[in-house]
Amino acid sequence: IEEDGFDIEKVVDMVSPAVVTITTSLNDRAISTGSGVIYAKNNDDIWIVTNNHVIEGGDDFELLFTNQQVVEAELIGADELSDLAVLKATIDFDITPVAVGDSAILEPGQTVLAIGSPAGEDFAGTVTKGIISGVDRTLAVDTDNDGRADWDLILLQTDAAINPGNSGGALVNLNGELIGINTIKIATQAYEGMGFAIPSNEVVNIISQLEAHGE
Repeated sequence: IEEDGFDIEKVVDMVSPAVVTITTSLNDRAISTGSGVIYAKNNDDIWIVTNNHVIEGGDDFELLFTNQQVVEAELIGADELSDLAVLKATIDFDITPVAVGDSAILEPGQTVLAIGSPAGEDFAGTVTKGIISGVDRTLAVDTDNDGRADWDLILLQTDAAINPGNSGGALVNLNGELIGINTIKIATQAYEGMGFAIPSNEVVNIISQLEAHGE
């Protein structure tokens, strides 16, 4: 499939290996699944960004790659308010981290692809296509479940299908650059096609702090 000179299949082939399925366990029992994106590599070490809510409450983190390899990961740092976390793992096969794009230059109407694992391992590597529906969207988040908003997330809005398990996965442009981390959708019956991603510029800012300080 080509769109405005871009070959979408080539973009998917390029990016998909850098998107992993994450299974989070506590006391040897799986408590959640989600997605993660490899954004850096140094020799055999890789760093993965995901959502905090994907790894929250876990003590063991397992990565499933597109080559079906399964690797244990360690938690480097997490932030509840921005809903981001960083994992680190060691692998014995080659992989290319995703290139990170500039979310500040995004405009409504640009085509984007969401890549992740909705519903877990059985649907790993799922690709959906849509557009940037809006930028600088504000969504109030209640992190302590007391019925009051604790934080406002500034997010990208997209109509690319995002479902449970897509959390922590990649939102990429047609250059194959990461421009967002898929994080949430409005899932009430009255709404359709309203997914949200943390902009890549915010992701870069937060994960640099998580790498350095763990928080």
